[in-house]
Amino acid sequence: MSNSLSTNTKTTNMGNKSTEEMTPEKNKRMCNACMNKISSFIIWSLETVFFKVGLFIGTYPLLTIITCSLMCGLCGIGMKTFHESQEQEKLWVPQSSRLINEKIWVDKIFPQDTRFVSFLTVQPEGNILTPEFLNALMDYYLQSFKFSFRNQSFSDLCLRVNSKCYVSSLLEIWNYDADVIRNLTETDIKLKLWSTPVSPVTGTNVQTLLGGKIKMDSNGNVVFAEATEIMWIMEKQEDTSTALDFEKAMIDMALKGIRGINKTYVYATRSFDDEGYGVINQDIKLLAMGFIIVFAFVLLSLGKFDLLRQKVYVSLVGMYCIGLAILVSYGLSTALDVIYNPILSMLPFLLLGVGVDDMFVIMETWKNLSPEEQKLDIPHKLGVTLSHAGVSVTVTSVTDIIAFGIGASTAIPALSSFCIYASIGILALFLLVATVFASSLALDERRLQSGRDACLCCYKHKQPYTFNKCSSDKSFLQIVFANYYGPFLLKLPVKVLVIIFTLAMAGLGIWRAIHLRQDFDLTNYLPSDSYAYAYDHIKKEYFDRQGMETRVYCGGLNYFRMQDVLQNMLERISNSSYIQTGSVNSWFTAFQMYLPLSDVTSEEVFNAQLFQFMHSLYGQRFAPFVQFNSSSLPVSVKASYFTMTHSLQIDSQHDVIAMDKLREIIDTAGLPQFHGAHLPKYMCFAYSREYMTCETNKVLLSELYRNLGLSAACVFAVTVILIANLWTSLLVFVCVLFTMVDVCGILEVWGIKIDTASSILLTLSVGLAVDYSAHIGHTFMTIGSNRNNRALMSLKAIGPAVFNGGLSTFLAFVLLANSASFGFQMFFKVFSAVVIFGLYHGLVFLPVILSLVGSSPYLQAKDVPTDRTMDCDEEATNTILVNDHAAVTKNNIELIHADFSNSRM
Repeated sequence: MSNSLSTNTKTTNMGNKSTEEMTPEKNKRMCNACMNKISSFIIWSLETVFFKVGLFIGTYPLLTIITCSLMCGLCGIGMKTFHESQEQEKLWVPQSSRLINEKIWVDKIFPQDTRFVSFLTVQPEGNILTPEFLNALMDYYLQSFKFSFRNQSFSDLCLRVNSKCYVSSLLEIWNYDADVIRNLTETDIKLKLWSTPVSPVTGTNVQTLLGGKIKMDSNGNVVFAEATEIMWIMEKQEDTSTALDFEKAMIDMALKGIRGINKTYVYATRSFDDEGYGVINQDIKLLAMGFIIVFAFVLLSLGKFDLLRQKVYVSLVGMYCIGLAILVSYGLSTALDVIYNPILSMLPFLLLGVGVDDMFVIMETWKNLSPEEQKLDIPHKLGVTLSHAGVSVTVTSVTDIIAFGIGASTAIPALSSFCIYASIGILALFLLVATVFASSLALDERRLQSGRDACLCCYKHKQPYTFNKCSSDKSFLQIVFANYYGPFLLKLPVKVLVIIFTLAMAGLGIWRAIHLRQDFDLTNYLPSDSYAYAYDHIKKEYFDRQGMETRVYCGGLNYFRMQDVLQNMLERISNSSYIQTGSVNSWFTAFQMYLPLSDVTSEEVFNAQLFQFMHSLYGQRFAPFVQFNSSSLPVSVKASYFTMTHSLQIDSQHDVIAMDKLREIIDTAGLPQFHGAHLPKYMCFAYSREYMTCETNKVLLSELYRNLGLSAACVFAVTVILIANLWTSLLVFVCVLFTMVDVCGILEVWGIKIDTASSILLTLSVGLAVDYSAHIGHTFMTIGSNRNNRALMSLKAIGPAVFNGGLSTFLAFVLLANSASFGFQMFFKVFSAVVIFGLYHGLVFLPVILSLVGSSPYLQAKDVPTDRTMDCDEEATNTILVNDHAAVTKNNIELIHADFSNSRM
C-alpha cells in the first residue's frame, strides 16, 4: 500500500550533494521541502489510521457500540468510591503552603471543632443601646435554650467558658443576668458600657460588638450604635444531626424576627452547604433540560424533514456518547483518587457543549462527500469520512486535552482536579465520537438504504419514497455560506473593515483586560436571594471597621526565658497598622498585670503562678488560651494562643499583605523553631481559617498567568504538528489570542473578578477557543486553488459545522443564565463570550486573513519536486507526499481494504 502512495524514487547521484554549492535560496527550498514532507507524512498517517478505523467500524458497527459501552461501564465502576470533598484546605489551598502544617498542628493541639449560629441585629437609623432592644436581644438568648432535639438542648451542645455556655454578645457585660437586664435604663446601659470596655466573660473589646453608625460623647464614650452581633458557639459532635436541627431552628427564628428588633440577619455553620453548594446541586436538574435542548437542535441540524432521512437514533447516540464520556471521566478520576468538589458540577455542561462540535464536523463531512465517494459501500464511505474529518477533530480534541492537562499541574487542588476530570472527559468524548457515533452513522445508512422508517425501524416505506417540499437535499447553511455570506465577506472593502474592527476590538479588550482585579471570596458563591448572602452584605456594611479575626499560636516555649521576646512581639503586633487598635487579647499581658513578672525567679515559679492565675476569678476567661501538660501542679505550658483582629483592608490582595506582615513580625521576633516533619516552621505563628482564602489569593494570579501561558504554548505546538503548517498554525493561534483578549476584556466590563472559578474557566477557554479557528485553518490547507477561492470553499465545506458546533455549545448551558448559583452564572458568561468571540474570529477574521496571506495547500503527489536539492538529508529515502484526499482515491481504497482483509485473516 505504501508503494502506491509514494513518489518516484530518487535517481540522482548521492554524491552530487556534497559538491554542489548550497546557496541561501537552495537552503530555503530544502527547508520548505522538509516541512512539506513532514506535513504530508503527518496528514497521510492520520488519514490512513482514521480510514482503517472507519473501515472496521463500518463493517462491525454493533460490535463497536457494544464493546465501547462495556469498556465505559467498566470505567464507571470506579465511582463506587465516589466521595465529594468540601474541606477548604483540600480544595483551595496550595498543598505546599505553610498553612497546611500550621492547620494540622492547630487542629491537633487546639481543636477548633466548633459550630456556630450568628445573628446580626440591626436598627437602621435607630439606637440599639436602649432597654427595649436589649430586652429583645435577651428574648433571643433565652429562646435559644428552649429548643430541644433528641432530648438535647443548646446547654448540651454549647462550648463552655467558665462553666457557662459561650454566647458572644453585648449581654456578656451583664453576665446574662435576666433580672438585671430586664430592669435596665438607658443611663444604666451607658454607664455600664463606659465602665466595662472589655467583656468579663470572654475578654472581648465591647466596641467590636457594635456596628453601623457609632456616636460618642465628648469624653469618647459610646452613646449610639445601629447594630450588634450575637453568636452561639457549639462543640462539634461526632453526630451532627442535633446541631444541624438546632441551627435550622435558630435560622427560622431569625428569619421570622422578634418584636423590638427591626431586622435580624443570620448565618450558621450549615448555611454555606445549604445555600452555596445546595443551589449548585439543585441546578444540576438544568443538565437534563440542556440535554433535551441540544438533542432537539442536533436532531434538526443533522436530519431532513421527512420520515426516511431524519436522524433520530444518530442524535440519540450522540447524546449517549456524551453520557458515556461523563461516566468515564467521573469513574476513572475517582478510581485515580482525584478529589471531587462542587465546582465539578459544571463539567457535564462543558462536555455536553464540547461533544457536539465533533459530531457536526463528522456529519458535515459525511454530507459533503463527492458523488464518487457517495457511491461507495458503507464501510468505505465511513472510512473516507473519518479520514477527511479525523485530522480536524484530532486537532481540536488534542488541543483541548493539552490545555486542560496544563491546568492539572496547578498548585490549587480544586482547579487541578477539575482539569484532570475535563482532560479524561474530552479524551473519552474524542474516542467515543470517532467510534460509537460513527457506528451509528453506519447503522443509519443501512436503514436508509433499506428504506426503513427513521423512527419505526421495523416499518419499511414503499419505494421509491416521495420526499416532501420541506425535505430538501440542499443545506440551508451551506447555501448561505457559499452564495451569500462567503462572497460578501471576501470583498475587498469588507476585508478592510473586518481587519480594522478586529484590531480595534483586540485593543479595547487589552485595555479592559489589564483592569481585571483578583478577588477570591467564597461568599460570592452564595445565591443573591439567600439569607446567607444578605447576612454577608449586611456584615460588610455595618461592621466595616473589622478585618479578619486571627490568632497567634505558640508551641511549648520556655515562656519564662522568652517573656521579653513575647512582650516585644506583642507590642509590635499591637502597633501594626494591619491590626485593629485594641483588638489584641493576650493572656500574657493580663498575667503581667495580675503578677509583675519581675517577682518571678524561675520557670517553675512562672508556670505555677500562671496555673493559679488561670484558675482565679480574673484569669478564668483566659483558661481556653493556655494548655498545660497536667491538671495539677507542677505543670508546664504545652501551648497557648493570643487573639486579635486585622484592620479592614480594601481588597483581598491587601488581606494577603496584612497576613504576610503579621507573619513577618512573628517570624522575626527571635523565637525558636520547631524541629520535625509536618510541623510549623516557627514556635509561634499566625493562623486563621480566613488565611486559607488569603493563601489561595496569594498564588491565584500567578497560577492563572502560568496556566494561560503554558496552555497557549502547548496549543500552538500541537496545532503546528497536526495542521502541519507553521504559517497557518500561527494565524490560528493569533485568532485564539484575540479571542482570549476579548473574553478577558468583556469579563472586566461585566464586573467579574479573578477567582478560582474564573481561573478554571479561562484556562479551559484556551482549548475551546482554538476549535472554531482550527477547523477553518485545516480545511483551507486541503483545498487547491487561489487563496480567495480556498477561503470561500473552506467556509462552504466546514463553516456550517463550526457554526452549528458553536451554537450547540451555547445552547448546552443557555439555561444557566438564570441560575441562582454564582458559579453557574460565571460559567454561562465566560463560555458565551468564548463562543461569540471564537465564532467571530473563526468564521469572520480568519477567512479574511487566509484569503490575503494564507499558506499554499498541502502538496499533491503530482506536485512533489524531484530535484536532488529538495532532499532533507543524505539518508533521505522515499517520502510519502499526498494531499488531503490522496489516501482515499478509488485505487488506494482497494489496496487498503485488501490489507485490512488480509490482516483479519
